[in-house]
Amino acid sequence: MAFSHLIEQKAFYHDFQPIFDLTDEQTVGYEALFRSGAYANPESAYHHAIESNLLYELDISSIDAAVHSFLNAQADVRNKKLFVNAYPSTILHPEFTERMIEILNRFPAGRQSLVLEIIESEEIKNFKRLGEVVRTLKQKGLLIAVDDFGKGGDNINRTIEVDADYIKLDRYFSIDLLLSEKKQAYVSFIVQYCAQFNIKAILEGLEKEEDIKRAKGLGIHYAQGNLLGKPQQVDDICECDP
Repeated sequence: MAFSHLIEQKAFYHDFQPIFDLTDEQTVGYEALFRSGAYANPESAYHHAIESNLLYELDISSIDAAVHSFLNAQADVRNKKLFVNAYPSTILHPEFTERMIEILNRFPAGRQSLVLEIIESEEIKNFKRLGEVVRTLKQKGLLIAVDDFGKGGDNINRTIEVDADYIKLDRYFSIDLLLSEKKQAYVSFIVQYCAQFNIKAILEGLEKEEDIKRAKGLGIHYAQGNLLGKPQQVDDICECDP
């Protein structure tokens, strides 16, 4: 299958992984995770999209499909945030703002519920322009998250310049968090930074009870990981405690 056909035929779907509030033990949102039967590894699809010069087309089609699935789900996901991913180059594409406003207009329930995660694995070449686009989208009701914070080289720059509503800490910090004083110190610093600027911190990749307990002790309110909830089809979502 030519890659353009994958996009045109929407030969992909999404699983949705819960984001959990550790304080009141409730699900506050879900991240849409791209899946395709043509690719065992979703990252391979995006590498192919980049090679085919179709990254923007894949990103915007994926976002549109994820929003449609989520807001038309049989499961009760009302009042839950939906996190969708996009590369910086996609956000800077000249058609992106108009397409996102179009999506929000078609799905008005998505306003103040839709969170755009800026993917880490691409260098941002124009922070000023990115900030301008993000400000426009935030005025329309879109929220912004910085993904995989602590993994890339310009995380701090993008967090400041895009006025993020969420910082998603990379899963590196979750691994054996209880055993690493340095990781705990860094997480504590981010928690303090977020508290000062009214940003919500989400710790990704929590897989052990002891690390979840330590994260909560450090002030992390929101977390994501298979122990808290595995990715699943939206109609299979059950609003119950992990």
